[in-house]
Amino acid sequence: MAAVAVQRPYRGSRVSTFYPVKSVPPLSSLESAFQLQEYISLLIRLDVHDVDTIVSLPGKTTHKDKDKDTDEPGQDASESDGKKVEDGERKGEPSVDRACWIYEQLRRLALDLSHPLITALQQECTRSSCPQMQAGEWLYLCVAHGNDEAMEQCCAIDYIVHTVDSATALLNSPRAFPSRLSIPQTSHRHFSSLARRLSRIFSHAYFHHREAFQQAEAESSLYARFLKLTSLFGLVPAEFLVIPESAIQADGRGREDVEPPRLLAAAIHPNSNSFSDKPVEEQTHSIPAVDSGAQVYLQMEDISSTGTASPRRVGRSRTDTMILNEAHCIAEEL
Repeated sequence: MAAVAVQRPYRGSRVSTFYPVKSVPPLSSLESAFQLQEYISLLIRLDVHDVDTIVSLPGKTTHKDKDKDTDEPGQDASESDGKKVEDGERKGEPSVDRACWIYEQLRRLALDLSHPLITALQQECTRSSCPQMQAGEWLYLCVAHGNDEAMEQCCAIDYIVHTVDSATALLNSPRAFPSRLSIPQTSHRHFSSLARRLSRIFSHAYFHHREAFQQAEAESSLYARFLKLTSLFGLVPAEFLVIPESAIQADGRGREDVEPPRLLAAAIHPNSNSFSDKPVEEQTHSIPAVDSGAQVYLQMEDISSTGTASPRRVGRSRTDTMILNEAHCIAEEL
């Protein structure tokens, strides 16, 4: 099968002439210095709502591919919408470095956050309406102020902009990521930190600007992609993903009966409740961690202070940038 030529935008071309694409060429056929970046971009242009295909490593079979394999042999393939990824894309492709794939996915997430989500938030999330960056009972501190990463409070929209700017600066730092073709082992720890801080933007938008979040999600499925990425590679512990997965529907709409988040991992009695379906006894002895992009479970006593996982400590916040919002607690008691 002949490789599909990648259509390049030329001066004077209309967007409708190359958006969306009808098929994605095999990864090996993309002769570019930024091969993975271009491939992810093509997948998003093919179907922005197909988060399984966008996030899954090339060469891995997605859930959608498994469903197709179980279909009847006589089923007509022309009944589909005509969009497809070449067969060589998911089968027999050269293995892609897991760390490089996560890196490129985080770069694209930081880019796609600007529009439509942050663009919509700028219209209603102001310094007067949201003077603090919070989601439910927790207040987030910004590390973009002062020297030596001094943490201060700032309004929500400033915190969001500072978070995206700092994430972009870190991902483009030649010290942390000297090459996009090979990620040093010492830089893998940044993935969890970046994903955790980006998740706070979604949390604030969901619980304080629900309509803007739902509209952006229906257009881009960005949080669904983020949720798939973090769960597939174990970037963020489940207790930090305060937006329930069941609250996000296929059409981007959210349920109205979802309560504001309570991060029990930082509570005095963290085992009183949990979003996970695991028993309490099992949760207290193992937590998800990331090592070279693979999701594993480490025992509490085996976790060092330099690892990507943060052990659960009674009566202490899991991160120094999270503090309990006392005003919110007092308002609930009244």
